[in-house]
Amino acid sequence: MSQKALIIAIVLGVAFAASPSNASAQTRDANLERCADADPDLSIGGCTALIEAGQGTPSDLAQAFFNRARSYNANGEPDRAIQDYGEAIKLDPAFAFAFNNRGNAYNTKGDHDRAIQDFDQAIKLDPGYVVAFNNRGVAYSSKGDDDRAIQNYDAAIELDPTYPRAFNNRGYSYNEKGDLERAIQDYDQAIRLDPDYARALSNRGTAYNAKGDYDRAIRDLDRSIDLNPTYAPAFRSRCWAKALLGRLQEGLSDCDNSLDISPGDRNALTSRGLVNLKLKLPDAAITDFDASLKADAKYALSLYLRGLARQMKGDTTGGRADLAAAEQIQADIADEVAKYGVTP
Repeated sequence: MSQKALIIAIVLGVAFAASPSNASAQTRDANLERCADADPDLSIGGCTALIEAGQGTPSDLAQAFFNRARSYNANGEPDRAIQDYGEAIKLDPAFAFAFNNRGNAYNTKGDHDRAIQDFDQAIKLDPGYVVAFNNRGVAYSSKGDDDRAIQNYDAAIELDPTYPRAFNNRGYSYNEKGDLERAIQDYDQAIRLDPDYARALSNRGTAYNAKGDYDRAIRDLDRSIDLNPTYAPAFRSRCWAKALLGRLQEGLSDCDNSLDISPGDRNALTSRGLVNLKLKLPDAAITDFDASLKADAKYALSLYLRGLARQMKGDTTGGRADLAAAEQIQADIADEVAKYGVTP
């Protein structure tokens, strides 16, 4: 049974204390259904009514707090979700789902250490909790510790070899470590398990980009975008592939789409800057590189490309300063950029 189905089954099966009147019982039953509803606003209303009534066992009320927390999280309110997960845990200290989901909420807020503590507890309570191992891997990856992330994905896969997210996420960690072949193998397996896994297709496309196989990258990214036309990284990666293949106007459109979905993204701004540089539009390119460097002042690629754009404009001094600063950050940046068809 899926986690969602289990939650609904538990919630619908709880036996809150009976009210003296049939009308009250009907209201209680209606609130139970609303609390378990997939619509976050309906769920919040129903769960709140149950919590305020204070009827039922501690386990019953813990489930109401849990459901309301999930709905707050779905509405983009992780702080309120964390508060409610905390109340659920107070009422039921063995509630592994609540620890796992609170960990996810902490991860969303960037508090990866507290997230890991919650995933640790979820796994302690349920050593076979595949999703908690996967989520702990995500938290370690977010901290830049891809070796420990891979250990957790390995554990998730050992427990459930049919879980595509663990393969996708392990592939991402291998990609971050520069092991593109193992990354692609994991993305392949994730896609075999779920042929419509848009994120795995996008990630595999990005890995093919890193290998310089831009045609294969575009095939994966096309499919990813067909499946999920609101996933900004797929547009960003396709922009890069098209820029390197010389399909500049198409690439520009993809970068614009990526930035419409995710404004301020460092990598999308850098990709669009590269397209503008190749289009001989140095002012537009510099604007993009400036915005990228505002997000990450130490991003060597944007800094080096801005140097080239400044030189294209005739600003030799400014251009050389950017090139030198980029090489201080990444010694081989000139060799990398040369592969993209732009040189001083």
